[in-house]
Amino acid sequence: MKHHIPLIIVLLFVMGCKTTPKNSANFQLILDKSVKNKNNQLSGVSMTVIAPKLNILWTGASGFDSKKKTHKLSAKQPFRIASGTKTFVAAAILRLQEEKKLTLEDSIATYLSDEHLQLLRSDGYDPKAITIKHCLLHRSGLFDYAEGNTSYIDSIIKNPTKKWTRTEQLKFAMDAGDPLGNPGEVYGYSDTGYILLGEIIEKVTGKSLAQALRQLLGYDRLGMKSTWMEGLEDPPAGISQPVHRYIGDYDATTLDNSIDLFGGGGISSTTKDLAIFIDALFNGQIFKNTETLSIMLEDPGTLPYGAESEDYRMGLSKEGVMGISGYMHRGFWGTVWIHMPKPNYTIVVNFTNEPEGAGIITKTTEKLQKLAQAD
Repeated sequence: MKHHIPLIIVLLFVMGCKTTPKNSANFQLILDKSVKNKNNQLSGVSMTVIAPKLNILWTGASGFDSKKKTHKLSAKQPFRIASGTKTFVAAAILRLQEEKKLTLEDSIATYLSDEHLQLLRSDGYDPKAITIKHCLLHRSGLFDYAEGNTSYIDSIIKNPTKKWTRTEQLKFAMDAGDPLGNPGEVYGYSDTGYILLGEIIEKVTGKSLAQALRQLLGYDRLGMKSTWMEGLEDPPAGISQPVHRYIGDYDATTLDNSIDLFGGGGISSTTKDLAIFIDALFNGQIFKNTETLSIMLEDPGTLPYGAESEDYRMGLSKEGVMGISGYMHRGFWGTVWIHMPKPNYTIVVNFTNEPEGAGIITKTTEKLQKLAQAD
């Protein structure tokens, strides 16, 4: 597939990220009403909508960038996307398979450092039995250092200035919990698996994870000027101040980004950049081979033991909105993206503080569906 940005997208950016009059949908009103609704307890929200067939590329924001409500939120302000990073990591792994530098069936033991292999074995894991594919699908059996229990969050709040390493996070996983089960036989959402995928990307490319993602996925080619891996590369010149991040009522903005880095999280971006990437992913601008996206989205099948908690594919979940089937990923700090293949649109929303029941994605989806039916 050719790597280019469709002409309509380029034109829409030149026009200032607004919908054409014919297909104008008042997305700003959705945001404003959600922020003004006191029941939502929402300090601020930004959103980008891309719908190529409807000639829509819209970006906007409403409210404030913190719970203190002292600074108006701008859609240009970046934020930590947390687990949304996993979509990038999964796509990078699949790009490396396209380049025949690895295969999804490879054992992680082929690529990990001796120190990390020893840590895994010390807690009863067999690294040779865990494949790259197991980690992508969260079927590795690896205990999640980040949210397997509350101990990691408790630890980072007690020591907010600590700079974590991948090795320390892996050791934390080994100390905090036991293997969830045999690889391929159990589902367990695991940042641990994804930080190991980050290590594999570094090993195979000989580059830092930040640089490998940037080059494999083509940030510059796509015009993603506000996306970087915080702590592993410098922020873009002239970037705005970040949106505040929260753990409950605790302002976690000043916590070192190493708490959520190395593959499970780590990327900072804007709704506009993130939407550009997701739109490109589903429209032939990331992978060289059309079948690679099919591999990313394929149903991994039923597990032998118990029910899956979510329909997770490679770096994304298959989920629905209003009964419409699509793909999605959420981030711990309040970011969510969703892509609906039919009629082909992407929505990215970032909440200053993640609310319950704001219904922004549902309301935006409803508008887009009505426009698609009328088109």
